[in-house]
Amino acid sequence: FNHFLKKERRTELSKKLNLSERQIK
Repeated sequence: FNHFLKKERRTELSKKLNLSERQIK
């Protein structure tokens, strides 16, 4: 799945994931 996405997309997703993780915690 990650391989399918481009590096830029992965960066955006990673940032969103980090934000969501902070919100959850």
